[in-house]
Order: sequence, then structure tokens, then C-alpha cells
Amino acid sequence: MPLNFDTLSSFIALSNQKTEHHVGYCGDEQEEILHTISHEFSDLPAGESFAVKHENGAIIGVLGADVDLGDGTAELWGPFLKEGQPAELALELWEDLTTRLGDKVHTYYGFYNERNTLATDFMNRVGACKGSQHLIMHASKQKGVRVDSQVDELSPERHMSFIKMHDEAFPETYMSGLDILKHLDHEHKVFAVESEAGIKGYAYVKGRPTYNEGTIEFIAVDPAERHQGIGTALTKAALAFLQDELEIHTVSMTVDAGHEQAIRLYGRAGFEVVHRMEHYVVRVTNGTKGMRRIRNGCVE
Repeated sequence: MPLNFDTLSSFIALSNQKTEHHVGYCGDEQEEILHTISHEFSDLPAGESFAVKHENGAIIGVLGADVDLGDGTAELWGPFLKEGQPAELALELWEDLTTRLGDKVHTYYGFYNERNTLATDFMNRVGACKGSQHLIMHASKQKGVRVDSQVDELSPERHMSFIKMHDEAFPETYMSGLDILKHLDHEHKVFAVESEAGIKGYAYVKGRPTYNEGTIEFIAVDPAERHQGIGTALTKAALAFLQDELEIHTVSMTVDAGHEQAIRLYGRAGFEVVHRMEHYVVRVTNGTKGMRRIRNGCVE
């Protein structure tokens, strides 16, 4: 059956609005999801990046993979199942998707709400490694947020300093410092506190006013410059840009659940915890008997 993006995006949105089905990689608004699937999703055509199961012409299960062909990885959208469908359907979707993608992808990432028991069971059954826990925090629009004069947009002269700081602070993340610089525009900005030697800290923010969506993607401060209020100043500058300039009401950010100092800092800036998330990694390789799963370096 041909993939209908309107129907698919509606099914995902309705599922992802429920905490017990929540997947962190995709949104919960149908128009936003439709735009992403149509224009921004995966390095492969969407028809190749989704496994979809129908029954009597209606969708009953979806599993998608936002594929990055450059490094052979993919972020999982789902599994999303219609109420009453057996958990085994998620495994059918997984086999369909991974068989179709073959050796194009060797590592799959899952990012699920801790209350999403379907996803937890699914990850365990496909041999995933459970990683760190994260918090998704939201800040609603505030009045009178003052931006510290030491914070400004990153200057071209400090690009190399930014790349060095970002790549050292987040060595295995989904965007390198160079990737971030390539994406800068009127909705994607890096704010920094600069010095004669380079930068003391930065915040990378991303806004999508059309969908009332704004995120603080990364914040880092030079270890030698901490405890001077730089993190707070950067957070407030990011909020002022997203909420005042782009007129986005709610701003979100993801924080490692173990970083208590950072959580307190963001709490003082007006952020509150809305979701507790768990991260998973599944590594696969082609063996003589088909697809084998790898867990903690040991083939199962």
C-alpha cells in the first residue's frame, strides 16, 4: 500500500501525545511531523525509511528510521502501535525495517519516555544497550528577561574556538561544531561569551516559529570559567531570542539526568521537567545467517 504522509503523520502525532507512547525524537503536532517527513526526514526516501502495518486499510503499527547515511546511524521513530495490538507487532516492524535498510545502517538509537513500557520491552527484545537517562525540560514565556551585555552572537573570528569547545564538550553527539556553523541562519544561532583568547562559553539554539517550537540544543562553559554566571547568562540570552524575537511560547531542552548542577541552573532560569527519558543503542551487522545483534561488543 502506498505511504500516505497525511495519515502517517496523524497516526504518529496522536500516539506521541500520550506519555506512555512518547518517543523523544519526533514531535506531537501533526503539521510539524508532516513537514519533517516530507522535507527533512532521513537521507533515504520516506517510503524506504518507514515500516508500516495496515489492517482493513487503517494503520495499526509504525516504525521509522531517521537515517544518516554518512555515519550509518538512525534514530528510531516508534514503535507506535494502535491500542490493543500485540507487542509482537513491534518486532515484525523491526524485522521489516532492518531487513530493508540492510547494511546502510549499523547503529540504531532509541529515546523513550520512561513510562513507555512498550518501547522498553521492544528495546530489550532486540538486544539494545541501555544508556544514560535524560530530562526534557520546558520553559514558558517570561516577562522582563534581561540579557547580560557580555553575551552576543558568535563572531566569525571565534569560529575555531567554538568548534574546539563544542567537539571537546560533546565528542559523540549528533552535530559537530562545524555542522552547527553550517546551519546558522535567522532561526539557528550560537550565542557566546567571548574573550581575547577565544570563548568562555556558548549556547546553540534552534527555533521553528511556524510550529511554535524552540530548543536550546547545546550549552557549554569552559571549565576554567565556571561558577561565574556564564551558563545562566547564556540561558537567558537563548530564551530572550527564542521567546521575544521569534515569539515562541515554550522552549525545550534536554539535560543529562545526572547533571544536578545544570538542572538547578536551568530551574533557576524557569525550566521545569516534563519528561524523563531513557536512551538506547542497538548495533547490528550482517552475518552468515543474516542479521546479528551486538550488545556491549558481544554478538548475540
